[in-house]
Amino acid sequence: MKDLLVYVHSPAKAQLFMTYGAYVARDLGLSVKYLYVHTPPDFPLGMPGSLSAAAVARQKDIEDEIERIKHHFELQLEKLNASDPDLPMLDYKIEVGLPPEIMKEYCLQKMVDTIMLSSSKDHTAIAGDTDNVEIIRNVNCPVWIVPEGITYKSFSEILYATDYHEEDIPNLKILAEFASRFPANITAVHISSNDGFEERVKGEGFASMIREKTGYNMISLKVLKETSGEPLVNELHNFALMMDADLIVLLRENRGFIDRLMHGSRSEKIARQTSLPVLIYNEARK
Repeated sequence: MKDLLVYVHSPAKAQLFMTYGAYVARDLGLSVKYLYVHTPPDFPLGMPGSLSAAAVARQKDIEDEIERIKHHFELQLEKLNASDPDLPMLDYKIEVGLPPEIMKEYCLQKMVDTIMLSSSKDHTAIAGDTDNVEIIRNVNCPVWIVPEGITYKSFSEILYATDYHEEDIPNLKILAEFASRFPANITAVHISSNDGFEERVKGEGFASMIREKTGYNMISLKVLKETSGEPLVNELHNFALMMDADLIVLLRENRGFIDRLMHGSRSEKIARQTSLPVLIYNEARK
């Protein structure tokens, strides 16, 4: 069984977030590995084997921090296991280094299926939010962004941002398999300034093609008319709230759609701004 890797900034204060990850993993048939990464102020430390007094003192500080984090993880896991006997296997790992590099390696080595990150309400308050952007950009596995303070509920309405291209199909197949576990409706949404785009999509039978190729019937299509003056990210997020979506799904790269959302990655911006959980897939490449 593969792991959902849940990146925890502070185990002592992360009970709600850790609980969210445990329930997502339960419903997806995954085990959970909670990860804490300690990055010393002067990381990387000196040459291996250094016997200087300063190196010894730094090593002692690291060992003390690791013991403190172990204590809090064990307390939290004890609470979680006592709260629900149906939770999956829960474990934790403490690493020393740079979080984006460590998680990139976890994905490259196929040690995890997906990564879950938290997003704070005050993005300047937690340095880890800067790490989130780099993690999204560099890992080759799906990434969850879970807003701080939300509680888990089974997914029933999923919004998928799309350009309505043939290359969406591999991603929608993966998403359909995911959605079928709940089961959840998928609404594929595109925002267009082209007045005839919705009619063209309907005329070309894109909805029927999606249902046929994914084998999932609970998929519908929606074209939103782009309005002047309203940021595109806001339009997508507002529509998600209107449809009572409980999950937004994005591709890290979706050609054409990105540039109209922002000068960088739309996924990163929406993940920073939304009050809903976001699941970011890598785009399937041929």
